[in-house]
Amino acid sequence: MTDGFIDFSFGSGDDALKKKSSRYKPETGVTDRASFVWFNDYTDEGMPTEGSQPKFAGCERTKYDSRVGVVLLTPDNRDEILRILRTDPQHRVASVICVWPTDKDGELDVSSFKAGKGWKVQPWVFDPGKYNQIKNVNKRFPLTGHDLSMTCTDGTFHKMTFTPEGESLLDKYLNAKNEDLQAVGRKIIAEARRVADGIYRDLARSMTPDEVREAIGEEVAPSGGGGSHTDANVDNLLDDVL
Repeated sequence: MTDGFIDFSFGSGDDALKKKSSRYKPETGVTDRASFVWFNDYTDEGMPTEGSQPKFAGCERTKYDSRVGVVLLTPDNRDEILRILRTDPQHRVASVICVWPTDKDGELDVSSFKAGKGWKVQPWVFDPGKYNQIKNVNKRFPLTGHDLSMTCTDGTFHKMTFTPEGESLLDKYLNAKNEDLQAVGRKIIAEARRVADGIYRDLARSMTPDEVREAIGEEVAPSGGGGSHTDANVDNLLDDVL
């Protein structure tokens, strides 16, 4: 095996072909247990500092369009892109979670957990209403020390309820006496930071108005300029929305 390539044969190692970095998508009738694993401060060793909090990113974007996906809106391009696509704006929030191995009712698969297997680190993009629900849970049950059980009641419209768990499974790994389990916790943190590097791409696509016109088949006159992502304070962003 070399960097970037995977060696496999029929029935041996080819499960890796099915793996891809994908966003978390809730399923109707399923309860998932998750830890927030992207933080706003890290030590020199790459671990969350004492007192660090889960980190979020947010933006204003277009609604989904099959021709361009969802496009980032900035003060410079907002009005023009909305006019070109004839759509409305929406706000979205994103973070990185570790989804633990459970059954459909959210009961932990203890054998997988003890073996350090079955977890998935994924970006999660959601609406400001869910952010406020999670923020309210965090007031009484800080998510640095508690997992969140997330039950999806409608997968089409991503309607969910949130219940705090009594402990954080990430903490159990990081504070385990077994060094192999500690290593699993460190691996989750490292994977979360890698996933977070692409969080803005998960939120929206950065395009100029001319790039949007070209993508939908309109004639384009040569021009420059473009938008950029801003890692804004999400609470301030939501104050403008709610």
